[in-house]
Amino acid sequence: MPAATDFSAALEDLLSWARRLAPPGDLSLAATTLLARLARDGGSGVSALAAAEGVSQPAMSQMVARLERDGLVARTAHPQDGRALVVVLTDAGRELVGARRAARAAALADLLQAAPPGDAELLLSATPALARLAQAALARRAVPAHP
Repeated sequence: MPAATDFSAALEDLLSWARRLAPPGDLSLAATTLLARLARDGGSGVSALAAAEGVSQPAMSQMVARLERDGLVARTAHPQDGRALVVVLTDAGRELVGARRAARAAALADLLQAAPPGDAELLLSATPALARLAQAALARRAVPAHP
């Protein structure tokens, strides 16, 4: 399916560009993806996060420990089962996710302003369809939000 191949290549290029917007020495792609997941989906257990991100439970535990040490996430008691722990964003984690999204949005706005006539409107009009596509992709890898 050539159109899907071209679309995939364009998405890969845009994602590569967006990742490079992060300051040097900043968090890894895996860590920023985890923070974005927590911002979008709310708290979750380490095992569920590992499954959702496609990494081992020990690897996720190490990442959570680093992010916890950096003050970006915290482990709290599960709201329905106080014996279980849930990883949640801290205020600092929410601020970081928001700042990164704002920086990317500003950079994307600059790109759209420089786009050929009509392209910006066409791209922006595709936002609802892209959002639905993203939700469908996320649903295919859906895991329980809590342990």
